[in-house]
Amino acid sequence: MGPTDATITATGDAVIDVELADFVRAHYPRLVRLAGLVCGNSRDADDAVQNGLEHAWRSRSNLRDRAALRAWLDRTVVREAIRLQRPRRLSFMYRLEGPREIALPVDVADPRIRHEADLELRLAFESLPIDQRAALVLHLYAGYSVEETAAIVGSPVETVRTRLRRGRERLRTALGDAR
Repeated sequence: MGPTDATITATGDAVIDVELADFVRAHYPRLVRLAGLVCGNSRDADDAVQNGLEHAWRSRSNLRDRAALRAWLDRTVVREAIRLQRPRRLSFMYRLEGPREIALPVDVADPRIRHEADLELRLAFESLPIDQRAALVLHLYAGYSVEETAAIVGSPVETVRTRLRRGRERLRTALGDAR
């Protein structure tokens, strides 16, 4: 007499519970950094990770391929970070006071100059629309391919390519490196 379907399901649920908990423990700081790059601040990043993990926990039985756990959690957290930022995008645009000229110094031997350059890059990055910022974070920072990035944000591949191109162009322009 073999195990019942209920026993197999319960055992499978227990295994994914342990795998999910272990993965979160090992990758929590990376998830916060990922959300922080999308959100632009640590408070919102913490909220995005917490909300994303709650959603992931509730829908953990939907995970079919355990090898895709990292991409599945990254997608959940990034989508939550995007969702949290959408209402704030308009208020951020009102705080900007027109076009700014940002110069990135060539010689960064002085640590104060390096800090200023880092700050200017951060401000330019945070001024990107949330969709472009998320695509850049996933592709350039997290190392996902364009196709994987498209799957994570739930957009067509060509849309993600356009967001990456436009995001890079906006950063170049904001940093005074337009070609």
